[in-house]
Order: sequence, then structure tokens, then C-alpha cells
Amino acid sequence: MNELTMLRTLREDVSEPTSDQLAPAFTKLTHAMQAPKRRRGPRARWILAGAAGAAVLTLVGGNAAMAAESAEAASALRALANETINFTDPASGQYLLSRTHADWLIESTQAGGTIDRQMNEQIIEVYMPTDPDAPWVMYRDWRANVPGDEETLRAADGNFYGDYPSPVADLSDIPTNSGAEALAYFDAQYTGGNKSRDEDNFDRITDVLATGLVPADLRAALFEALALIPGVSSTADVENYDGKLGIAIGRTEFLRGGQRQEIIVDPATGLVIGERDLYTVAVFGFGVNEVVGHTAIETTVAETAP
Repeated sequence: MNELTMLRTLREDVSEPTSDQLAPAFTKLTHAMQAPKRRRGPRARWILAGAAGAAVLTLVGGNAAMAAESAEAASALRALANETINFTDPASGQYLLSRTHADWLIESTQAGGTIDRQMNEQIIEVYMPTDPDAPWVMYRDWRANVPGDEETLRAADGNFYGDYPSPVADLSDIPTNSGAEALAYFDAQYTGGNKSRDEDNFDRITDVLATGLVPADLRAALFEALALIPGVSSTADVENYDGKLGIAIGRTEFLRGGQRQEIIVDPATGLVIGERDLYTVAVFGFGVNEVVGHTAIETTVAETAP
């Protein structure tokens, strides 16, 4: 996208907000920064059950800078949506295999109230059958390269942990005609979670995409839906946990202390190849741009499951 095209996407009649108009937002920001962090942990998908640049809060021309970033991200997402049609989905009798190599932050409260933080490396393989009556299979190594912490589970519709149903169990309900319809589907289910409605929509859409098990036509619609969410921006040449480069599509939530959550997409295939969570400011004991979650996701077709 050239600069002229990007500028045409911006509103020309945006006025600079007054101090009175900004006061409620800054009050909420101050409270959020001072309050104890409600860790969502790795996103609450069923496979996680049981267990950037520095951001500066500035207002430039009525958020024109943020609008420009969003316009650039929208262009990248629409390009990715076009690439998804080139991926071959599995045939009858085969499995769609999603392998996640992850490094996630684990927090525990010690005696005296101190918080212990350490990273936990895991490997998760989920086999989704093309036969709707066949069980899903998951192999999980809770501590990568440490013998004795592996498990293999089987469950209908990927419901491996009971209270954490698969986020892809109801994929057929999500509209694929357009990104607007897909976004409306998620937005209609909003119940007040997260710090904002936009964050909640972004989280739930990327949770689905990050499973690595989304059919090509729906992936395209979800990418287009992300392009419609305010505050979404893109970053080129971001590595997944295994070092593969892709485009990071993310959103920074200032009411969550500047936490940024991203999915990393291979621009050549439109496949999600990883996730990254980081803090863009020094807060809650984390350093600037400190990564607190990083994954590599590989999606392939398998003939058999364990």
C-alpha cells in the first residue's frame, strides 16, 4: 500500500480530543496499571487447559497514526486471505495435524506472597479427523525433552479436558461469505470479557486461528475480520519460536498494561505459524518488549494418528 492510498483511508474530520474527553480514559488506564494482573495465561484453548517496539501512549491528529497502522495491517491481512485458497485441506480418511512447540510463562505464588515466574516449554500435537464420527487425538509433552510427562488423549470433537471444549468444534457456524459477517458472529457473543470489546473479538478470533485447524475458506474470512478490528497492526519479519519468519498480526491493549498479542502468519501460504505475547512497556515486573509467550505452529496432513 502506498502512502497516498493509506492516507485516503483516514478520516479528514477528526478533531483533537480535549482534556475533559481524555480524562476517563486515563483514569481507567491508571487503575489498570496499578491493579494486580489478571493473567489469562496462554490463551484458554482446550490444548492449554490444566496447566514491536516500545509503545508510547500518544494521540496524534486524533489517532491518525494508529489508523495508518491499522490500514497497513488491513492490507496485509487481505493479502493473506487471498493466499489461503492455495492450501490443500485433507481428504477423506486423513487427519489435519497441528503441531505446537510452545514456551509459555507460568506463575506461582510462593510463601510470603512473592510471585515466581518461569517459562515452560511444551509440545502439543492435535489430530483432527475428516470423519466427523472419528475421535480426535492429542499427544502432549508437558515439559519438552523431559521423559515421563507425555500423554496421549482421545475425545469426540477435541473435548480433551471436559471444561475446555475445542474452539474449532463449531467452525461450521462461522460465516465465510465476508469478514464483516465473521466479525459480527463473534461480536454478537460478547459478554463483557477482557478489557474491551475489540480485545475480546481479537482474542477469540486469533484463538481459533492459532489452533492450526481452520479450513482455508474460513481462514480467509477470519483474516478479513481481523482487518476490521480497531488497533490491529502488522509487523514484518517476526520469528516464530522455531525461528521461521512471518508477518505478525497483533493488537496492543493499553488497559492491560501495554500487553501485545500476536499471531504470526506465513505470507506465502496464509497459514498461522506461531504466536507471540509481549509487554511493550515496563510494567508488572516485566521489561520493555519482554516476551512472555512464544510458539511455533506447523500444520500438515497426516494419514494416521497415534
